[in-house]
Amino acid sequence: MHFLDAFAQQVARQPEAPALWAHGQWYTYAELAARAGDIQAQLQALPVLPPRIGVLTGDDMSTYAALLAILGLGCAYVPVNAHHPAERNAAILEDAELTLLLATRPEAARQAIPPAHYRAVLPLTAGTSRASAFVHKPAAPEQLAYILFTSGSTGRPKGVPISHGNLQTFLAAVADPAVYALEPRDRFLQMFDLTFDLSVYSWLLPLTLGASTCVLPEDGISYLHIAELLEECQLTVALMVPSVLAYLQPYLEELELPHLRLSLFCGEALPHATTLAWSRCIPHARIENVYGPTEATIFCLRYVWQAERSAAESVNGIVPIGRPLPGTYAYVADAAGQPLPAGTPGELCLLGAQVSTGYWHNPQKTAAAFFATQWAGVQQQAYRTGDEAYVNIQGDFIYTGRIDNQVKIDGYRVELGEIEHHARTFTGLAQVAAVAAPVANGNMTLHLFLENYTADTGPLKAHLAAQLPPYMQPRQIHKLDKLPLNVNGKIDRKALAQRIA
Repeated sequence: MHFLDAFAQQVARQPEAPALWAHGQWYTYAELAARAGDIQAQLQALPVLPPRIGVLTGDDMSTYAALLAILGLGCAYVPVNAHHPAERNAAILEDAELTLLLATRPEAARQAIPPAHYRAVLPLTAGTSRASAFVHKPAAPEQLAYILFTSGSTGRPKGVPISHGNLQTFLAAVADPAVYALEPRDRFLQMFDLTFDLSVYSWLLPLTLGASTCVLPEDGISYLHIAELLEECQLTVALMVPSVLAYLQPYLEELELPHLRLSLFCGEALPHATTLAWSRCIPHARIENVYGPTEATIFCLRYVWQAERSAAESVNGIVPIGRPLPGTYAYVADAAGQPLPAGTPGELCLLGAQVSTGYWHNPQKTAAAFFATQWAGVQQQAYRTGDEAYVNIQGDFIYTGRIDNQVKIDGYRVELGEIEHHARTFTGLAQVAAVAAPVANGNMTLHLFLENYTADTGPLKAHLAAQLPPYMQPRQIHKLDKLPLNVNGKIDRKALAQRIA
């Protein structure tokens, strides 16, 4: 059953059941569907309904209703972060060719969108009339569901289009009772920004099951809100980034979450030691480390964590990423894309129905990351993840690092080249280097190094803040007479990272 049909079925079956919690209030399936129907009526009154519609991110019920409304009308949604720099958001509007941006908070749109693009903003009228029924048109597998923009090494975010077929394959795999045994009584944590693909698992999956989702408030200290929400709303399913555990570590001895029964981690390497401490807070929960890039639809590998077994199988203290979900295939390849034997490190490649067809309007990037291959006698498109991995003797994939300059900051993908691009543009320097280094709690922090730069760094910091989202802005800018080089004549990033430690 298509995920929109599943949601509509839940609305008809249990209209008064809780569907979504936001801003301290529960909304029923009937209320959410009615709000989505009202938004659809507002959209259908427009002279032309565009194929792609932007949504300014928010933590309110109407924002989630807008996502359902767009999908139901057969359009694709493109989330635009209300807290990211306006110039970056303008680049997304231009690349996605958006002529319409829905905003439940028009005042936030004025801050997030440059005046030249503000004509695209459509404020959503408040309230739920229940006068308009929720519409869900049939969608072909190749039809776009959403486009997410991730960090790009050229200085502009690159778009990842995900089709209904990609998304349906993922949702069907994780909704399979044999995989997670999810139930209508489950309450999901939704801690992610809507520009982060893990959000789709957290808000959409429960609505197809008759379950509910609880949206983390945007204000305040997020990791403390997470702990409070897990406890107060008695959540049973939580997908989080491992960084959350590092922030919560001082509180783990006193935290008790007996209601949590499924704890998933994705987006970063998962340390075994931290997971062990977390396991004592959730005595009735199963813990899994899941893996997947945006290009392969949310996540596509999973590893069931168990204290003794995982201690033995972890490498350098990092938990394995496991094996593929049904419908996804994974293998380790050499530089030519040919499979390598078990135990041999190489680049992790993915193929199957969850894998996207390529980057949005970017044939050069697509050709570099996607390639045609024969698998099980069928010609398929495979994706080079850029992650180095190998298969252990148990048959699980072990993540060992990146083969390029991409890093993860609080689960977000960061191309160091994007930071360097903006630094070069402003300073005129050729030799700049962005470096990620671990801090005391195990998370990563960004630093920028400049060679022979004599000016004050204050204006550069202001420029980077105007171009990059907060998680991509360097914590500190360092001036050096000369950046160290390795034996190949390239900037020695490891030597720079050691200066930070």
